[in-house]
Amino acid sequence: MFLFQNWIIFAAIAGLASNGFNFFTRYILKDNDDPIAFAWYYETLRFSIFIILAIFDFRLIFEPKAIIFLLGIGITEWASMYFYMKMHSYTHLSISAIVSRTRLIWVTILAFIIVGEHLKSTEYLGIFIMFAGLCTVVAPKKLVSDKGIIYGSIAAFLIALDVIFIRLSLPYASNSVINAAMSLPGMLLFPIFMKNRVKRISSTLNNNFKLKSLAICINAVSVYFFAIAIRLGETGKVQGIYQGMLVFSVLAGIIFLNERENIGKKLVGTAVTIIGVLLLTAL
Repeated sequence: MFLFQNWIIFAAIAGLASNGFNFFTRYILKDNDDPIAFAWYYETLRFSIFIILAIFDFRLIFEPKAIIFLLGIGITEWASMYFYMKMHSYTHLSISAIVSRTRLIWVTILAFIIVGEHLKSTEYLGIFIMFAGLCTVVAPKKLVSDKGIIYGSIAAFLIALDVIFIRLSLPYASNSVINAAMSLPGMLLFPIFMKNRVKRISSTLNNNFKLKSLAICINAVSVYFFAIAIRLGETGKVQGIYQGMLVFSVLAGIIFLNERENIGKKLVGTAVTIIGVLLLTAL
C-alpha cells in the first residue's frame, strides 16, 4: 500500500511539474525568443543535472542492446525537442497541451509494432476519443496547414518513440543515466546545425536566464519523478495520472496567458481528451 501511494504521488508531481515547464516554455517563446537556442540550453542544463545525479545512482549494463536503446533515446529526444520548442513558439499553450497528448496514441501503436503489446478494445476507443478531443479544439484542416499544430504532432510522435526506447532501457540503466543519455546528443548536435551559434546562444543566455533555468529544473524534477513512478507502478496507470494533468496547462494558458479565444471548445476538448487518456491507459 505504501509503494502504491508513492507511485501515485510521484506520477502526480511529475505531471504537475511537466505542466509547469510547458507553461514557462510557452511564456518564454511566445514573444519571439529563439526556440532552438533555448532547446540547446535545455539539453545542456539537463545533462549537467543528471550526470551529477548519476554519480550517486550509477548503473549501466554494457551490452549492445543497452547502447542502441540509449542512443535511440538521445537521438529521438534531440529531434523531438526541435519540434517541441517550435510548437511552443507558434501555438497557444491551451491548444498545444491537447495536441501533445496525442503521443499516447503513438505510444500505444508503437508499443504494438515494436514491443508486441496487443491493443485492447478500450484502447481503440481511447484513440478515437482522443482524436475527437483534438478535432474539437483544432479544425481538421489545421492539422495539415497550421505550423504550430504540425510541429506539435511531429513532436508527439517522436516523444512517443522516445518513451518506447525508455521502456526498453529500464533494465539496463538507472534513471539518472537514462536521462543524461537522453540530453547528451542534443547538447552536442544543436550547435552544429545552428547558424550564428555563438550569437544566438549568447542571446538566449542573456535573456530571461533565471526563468529559463527555473523552467528546465522543473522539467528535470518531472522526468525524474516520472521515471521513479514507472518503476514502482503500472505504466498505463502512471501515464494516465501524468497525462491527465493536462487540464492545468489548458487553464493556465486561458487564465495567465490570456488565451481566451474559443474557451468553450478548449474546455470541451480537454474533457474529451482526458476521457481518451483514461481509456488508453486503462485506468
